[in-house]
Amino acid sequence: MKNSLFSKLFSSGVQAVAVQVLGGIFFILISLYLPKSDSGSIAWANTVALILVMALSFGLDQIVTRRIASSSRSDWAAPAYLFHASVLSTVTFLMLLASVWLWGDSMMYGMRLTPWMFLVQALIFTAGPLKFFLNAKQRFTPYAVIAIISNVIKLALGIILLMTKNLSVTTALATLAGCAAFELVALLSFIITTKQFLFRFKWIAYKKLLKEALPQYISVLFDSSLARADLFLLGIISTDIVTSEYNLAYRAYEISKLPLTVIGPILLARYARLLATGDSLDADTYSNTKNLYRLESYFSMLIPLVLNILWAPVLDNLFDKKFGTVNAPEFMILSVCIPLHFIINLLWTLAFSARRYKQISTLVGASAILNIVLNLALIPFLDGVGAAIAFLITTIFQLIAYYKLTTKHLATFALTPFLAFAMMAVISYLITGFTGVNIWLQIVIAVVLYTVMSFFSGQLKKEHITNTISFFKPHT
Repeated sequence: MKNSLFSKLFSSGVQAVAVQVLGGIFFILISLYLPKSDSGSIAWANTVALILVMALSFGLDQIVTRRIASSSRSDWAAPAYLFHASVLSTVTFLMLLASVWLWGDSMMYGMRLTPWMFLVQALIFTAGPLKFFLNAKQRFTPYAVIAIISNVIKLALGIILLMTKNLSVTTALATLAGCAAFELVALLSFIITTKQFLFRFKWIAYKKLLKEALPQYISVLFDSSLARADLFLLGIISTDIVTSEYNLAYRAYEISKLPLTVIGPILLARYARLLATGDSLDADTYSNTKNLYRLESYFSMLIPLVLNILWAPVLDNLFDKKFGTVNAPEFMILSVCIPLHFIINLLWTLAFSARRYKQISTLVGASAILNIVLNLALIPFLDGVGAAIAFLITTIFQLIAYYKLTTKHLATFALTPFLAFAMMAVISYLITGFTGVNIWLQIVIAVVLYTVMSFFSGQLKKEHITNTISFFKPHT
């Protein structure tokens, strides 16, 4: 069981639950129980910090993972990246502190919080090379344990602060920084005690890594803006309250992509090996990838189907309409992007594993420019809904572009199954809404109806599931 598919899914899933769900819930607590203006400022500062970290990464995350996963002789990539992350994080943090010290009086509140949110993200960024090293080796358990401990502590502290009425911007930031530092120290301790990692830094190796990353660095800069341009521009163009409402919807959207976070590292490690010596899929791999594509299409549609039934009734009831109906349109639009991103991730994994860096860079750059232009055009008139629409349009553009890229250079995947599952999910949602029963029964009806239609239409078959499981077993 140590190297079984179930073992990998379980360990990767624990990582995802810890980081995506428990970590996300802490931010949701901030959004729900701090004043909207304060939570909006924290969300804006966190967005800036994430953009900075993504820019500082140079896109080395995926390159280091691909190198180590495809060859044991590339372990040198991890210490080189650790050096890169440590130095750039320290320099950037000091520059941000100096900026606030010099011009803090004239800055908006979110800007003054940025150095401390960057500290949180920088600690996570510095721990990244150690995590990528372990994940590339498909040793998901060590970081899974560390992440679950860290995020359980974070969530427990958040609840204690809330119950004792001590939850504030300062205590929230201190909790985030403390837990991020714990993860870094714990990962370092594990790596050192198990002697799985050589901290030997080689300047030549580092330059080699940068040389490989350089062609897609512009892509990384665009990708960082694409990731959170919506929230960044909302904080500047709109109000902290609108930013807070949109941020909660976006956080919920991120958490709802949990299955993608689970399977993403497994897919990258698998296809990195399959495409290590070439840039095309053999017949068996192509057939199994089509099964995976169909299975992902089915499951990814279930997520927005269920969550949109729950969103407004549950949040309105729990938080006296502070959130719920007020940001339901934003969440519904963002949730439509969930199944799109499942397919985008699969297509991106194929293209990246085949080292189509230049084409990916061009695609990401065009997507980022489109996203920024759409946000600038729509936010002044539609606030958070405008940001969500901009994100949806950009996501559709990405899907079409990645589809064309993989069709031209790797393999063709029919869009018919994806569109069929989407139509069946919409029909299930609309029919369920007219039943008038309570929301929990609505969910049961919607899921059963959607699943029955999927099997009876022939879009989903038993062999799609069994062949996909077989494809990811260790002996393959």
